[in-house]
Amino acid sequence: MTPKPTGYLDIVRTPGVPRGLLAGFTSRLSGGIVPFATIVACSQAYGGFVTSGIASAAFMLSGALLAPTRGRLVDRHGWPALMVGASSHALFLTLAALTIGHLPAWGVLPLLAAGGAISAPVTSSVRTLWSRLVPDKQSLQQAHALDSILEEITFVITPLITVAATTILPARGCIALGSWCPLLGVALLYKRITRNPGAAPPAPQDATGPTSRQARAPRSLILTREGQGIISPLIVLGLVGGSLNVLLPATAAQHGHITSAGYLFALFSVGGVIGALIYGRIRWSLPLRLRYTAAGAVLAAATGLLAPAMGTPAALLAILIVGLPLTPMFVIGYLLVDERLSHRQTEANAWLGSGYDIGSATGAAACGWLLTYTAPRPITFGLALVAALAAVCALRLSPRPMPVATPTATSAAVSE
Repeated sequence: MTPKPTGYLDIVRTPGVPRGLLAGFTSRLSGGIVPFATIVACSQAYGGFVTSGIASAAFMLSGALLAPTRGRLVDRHGWPALMVGASSHALFLTLAALTIGHLPAWGVLPLLAAGGAISAPVTSSVRTLWSRLVPDKQSLQQAHALDSILEEITFVITPLITVAATTILPARGCIALGSWCPLLGVALLYKRITRNPGAAPPAPQDATGPTSRQARAPRSLILTREGQGIISPLIVLGLVGGSLNVLLPATAAQHGHITSAGYLFALFSVGGVIGALIYGRIRWSLPLRLRYTAAGAVLAAATGLLAPAMGTPAALLAILIVGLPLTPMFVIGYLLVDERLSHRQTEANAWLGSGYDIGSATGAAACGWLLTYTAPRPITFGLALVAALAAVCALRLSPRPMPVATPTATSAAVSE
């Protein structure tokens, strides 16, 4: 019997894990390169940042809002749905890149929105893959933590990659370059499947068979009790993160050093990495439901500590503490999906990222509006109360997991 992995290095050595990590990494490059390159390209072509901001938002919001639908399609149809999505994503964005500056902005926006809306949920599929490759619960926790750390690193380096690429290519070329990254991620997943002699090909579902529970399920997981309990805390986490994206620069601007907010953003991400490293190494006895509740409580308490520290040197430590539960909440969310929603796993994994993005956009918009009426510090106090909803929402989960149905197309394709 193969010994169970005991550390992060052992996880990396597990067969199939390096390819899965690489597939997730290459796919996420698109999410970091395309929005930034879109802002640069549109501002150069159309002048100002209003049009470029709308163009980038069209790409990101369409992707976030339709991510669960794309995940549901992958659960039903497996790898072919990933291939179609990644190919269409690349084609629409390449066409958008070619037309920026040659068409009016209103002609480019639908192409960008379509590219985001149809993108393949590669990272959600990779999250589904971990529960097949690493069935041991402690090792699965570490696999999700390691993947989350790599995700944080990806979004730190992609702006640097884009800046370097613009010294060789025009910004429009960077959009096209980034758009093909998910297709490479899909190809890596395909090789992982086809090289595994025990892997079964995706099979169409039979409504009368063992997966009929999925056909009877509500159209959206957010309408179910378990879905609400898992997704809602990450929506709240997104509200906090999106609000801080506005509050931190606003506070720095009050003291005449708006660029110093960049250090606080970096510390927020560093806190998430530290939290993931610590969380992944601990062997927990608490059930996932209570861990999720505790992480939400830590988020609320840390945000409460940040409020009086805003604008002072103590904010450096406070924002680091606020970041500590960031990645662990995602890791717990993915583990809860594996525990309670494995019959619709890719869709549920997509909901977690989508929920955070929707919450982040809402938080940023709300704070921008509130700052016209009051200062950052009172808003941060109110944000701490909002953060407490993460713990409350986690209690929405039933104390005991419900039985799950037989894994569907994607699960069968990457299991064994």
